[in-house]
Amino acid sequence: MNSDSKKWPQFLVVISASIVVFTAGLHTGWPAPSLPKLLSNEYPFDITNEEASYIVIIGSLGNFFGSFVGNVFMDKIGRRKTLLLIALPQLVSFLCIGFSYHLVELLYLGRFMGGVGEGMTATVILFYIGEIAEHAVRGSMATLVLVAWYSGVLIVNIVGSYLSIRDTALMLAAFPLLFVVLFYKMPESPFYLLMKDEDKKAERALKFLRRTSTVLEELVHVKVDAGHYMCEGTTVRRIFTSNRRAFFTIVGLRFFQLATGVASFNLYFQLLLKQATRIVDPDVGATIVLFTQLVVTVCSSFVIDKWGRKPLLLVSTIGCFLNLTIQSVFFILKERTTVDVSAVDWFPLVMMFLHIFLYSLGLGVVVSVLTSEMFPAIVKPKLICLVNAFYALVTLVCTKYYQFTADEFGLVVPFLTFAVLTMVGILFIWFVVPETKGSSWEEIQEMLMANIVF
Repeated sequence: MNSDSKKWPQFLVVISASIVVFTAGLHTGWPAPSLPKLLSNEYPFDITNEEASYIVIIGSLGNFFGSFVGNVFMDKIGRRKTLLLIALPQLVSFLCIGFSYHLVELLYLGRFMGGVGEGMTATVILFYIGEIAEHAVRGSMATLVLVAWYSGVLIVNIVGSYLSIRDTALMLAAFPLLFVVLFYKMPESPFYLLMKDEDKKAERALKFLRRTSTVLEELVHVKVDAGHYMCEGTTVRRIFTSNRRAFFTIVGLRFFQLATGVASFNLYFQLLLKQATRIVDPDVGATIVLFTQLVVTVCSSFVIDKWGRKPLLLVSTIGCFLNLTIQSVFFILKERTTVDVSAVDWFPLVMMFLHIFLYSLGLGVVVSVLTSEMFPAIVKPKLICLVNAFYALVTLVCTKYYQFTADEFGLVVPFLTFAVLTMVGILFIWFVVPETKGSSWEEIQEMLMANIVF
């Protein structure tokens, strides 16, 4: 690698690409401030709790389909064009939500299209960044992506709390357009260009990204990798044979991420706080908690190489288990006994703050890092597609389960369920997940073979 290469062009490209990630975060966080409005007289149509739950989870269904769409298009038309294409479902999503004041079915379509954009984003963005960035700055750029995503969740919570659903959606529709304007002139991945035997374009892209004219050595290395990719190909069968242990480890971790209830809590944040406490306005409480999530996620990205993956996972999961257990006891006292807990009405907000803090410390960051470390590049396209699709389906199930049990039986049932599942997650991490800090891919495979029995 040329030591005289500049880093700022790579950051310029990633920052502009992160706008599509920010917009996906807006879609992810949209239900939290919007559900209270949908269930009130502010929205022109009568929406029941059951209907609201389907408005929420249809986004996860779109996410599932978007994962496969993104996987297909990024090898067919390229990483850059696929990212630009994501702006279309994102724009359609916000426009449909904005105009749903005239036709309620547009609300469902808007949520589905936003989910498609979210799934495509999660599938494509890390490939693009990994293929344009030098090794020394990939970690920082991955952090930028996380910051963009959680920033979107935070911003939509703030804006959506004070503006109507229509005004919020029409205002947010500007971001897909802004992304197209800023990203349109950015280069295609040199790796993809070499896959298509477009050597001259790949060389120009590398010269732009490195801001140097001496890219021949790197170009040769990338061309060799692209050749291996094209010759060997990637199949689902390869994931379930030589990489099955790593695959089931990551799938398990993704499941236990959701088993903490964090996705359900994020989607129903303001309704949850409204139901659990009256010490603070739900919009203010949700903003505090989501801002904490953003800050802790950034901070944990800087200590993961110092503290290790497994310790952070264990501390995070054990903390979430204790937190959920304590909250379950609180809701048992509040909902199932005559004990007066009004004196500690602040308790749910504080515990939710701690829950998001503990989740973001380890589970929120480490799983993505392990995904990038455990698999060879040849299987990552199909792998990330399958894992993201699995994550979307489990999010759908968990979110619906939370809504149904909270409405029918009170908060104690979903919180206690998540506590039990998180306890199982602790055992999974302890016995199954290897410590990959400072290990090569071959060493990680040896650890997986030794630690997993299936």
